[in-house]
Amino acid sequence: MATIQIRNIREDDYESLRRAAESEGKSLQAYMREQAGTLARRARRKALFDSARESAAASGQGEISRESILADLDAIRGPWPEGSDE
Repeated sequence: MATIQIRNIREDDYESLRRAAESEGKSLQAYMREQAGTLARRARRKALFDSARESAAASGQGEISRESILADLDAIRGPWPEGSDE
């Protein structure tokens, strides 16, 4: 596993993080490890969406809209069962 060391954190930021960790019953280290994981997942998700937008633009598909996403999902799932509310 990698190690991250952060210096020069404002005292009030440090105290906020320490209190947040304490309120969850975690050490500051465990709390920060969890927060770092959350930030990393968010960054990976953003990179994936950015890549999808770039691919769509490069292929001439333009912007990805709510309607195009729902149409694609409908195409994947197939027709709605009879008697269901769409």
